[in-house]
Amino acid sequence: MVKRIAALLLLLMLVPIFAMAERPAVVDDAGLFTDSQIERLERIIHDIRTKYQMDAVVLTTNDVPYGSDRAVQDYADLWYERNGYGMGPDDSGFLYMIDMHNRMQIISTSGMMIDYINDNRRESLLDTGGRYLSAGRYGNAAIAVMEQLGSMLAEGRQKGQFRYDAETGKRLSGVYNPLTAAEMGIAAAAGIAAAFIFAGSVSAVYSLKGSTYRYNAAKAAQRSLSQDDVRFTHETVTRVRKAEPSSRGGGGGFGGGGGMGSSVHRSSSGRSHGGGGRHF
Repeated sequence: MVKRIAALLLLLMLVPIFAMAERPAVVDDAGLFTDSQIERLERIIHDIRTKYQMDAVVLTTNDVPYGSDRAVQDYADLWYERNGYGMGPDDSGFLYMIDMHNRMQIISTSGMMIDYINDNRRESLLDTGGRYLSAGRYGNAAIAVMEQLGSMLAEGRQKGQFRYDAETGKRLSGVYNPLTAAEMGIAAAAGIAAAFIFAGSVSAVYSLKGSTYRYNAAKAAQRSLSQDDVRFTHETVTRVRKAEPSSRGGGGGFGGGGGMGSSVHRSSSGRSHGGGGRHF
């Protein structure tokens, strides 16, 4: 009986490994990568999958029909869903797609990955990929993006992160704070206590408690009065209109306004995804 239970537990432990083996980490349908680049990407993605229990995949394709940016995003979202990617109950994961037909790079996130890759981080990843894609260095683009993704996951979720609906702007979750309410209470109490101790010690020093020394203010003080008249004979005021802030994410970027928020949209299947894309 004990042997059967041990064998069952071993089988359950191996299920995630078998599942990862069934899902290729790199699908280079457009033939953009060298063998060494594919091997490097596979190592990076294997590390992400095992360390963070979230999926990752790189796709290159010529098969996306010409269409709007949203249509290309939906293609990426559906490809991720229909090919069985995602880990955990919420299918957490990350897809980086290079679409050669529409000349676009697309990021699609799912599950907990949406919270890790907020709008700021998504734009940074697209910046990284774009620098290589514009020079035709497709393999380098994918490697740089996936390495940066690993660094972002190692840093964890950013303070102040939240989810919001990409269409309506409505907030879908609370603001993420790495400190719990108890931790914040303890920190506040410690800060107040330290402030009182510091104020008391400074007050004791300046009041010279316990000392016979007396400061003769009348004898030691000095006075010096002066008169300074300033007369304005002419004054000119010039008003300059403040320049409007420039929007980020050029080159056809889309997917949200940027910031700590993670924009969320629904694929045509109805599932929630984060992400966005940009032309190159």
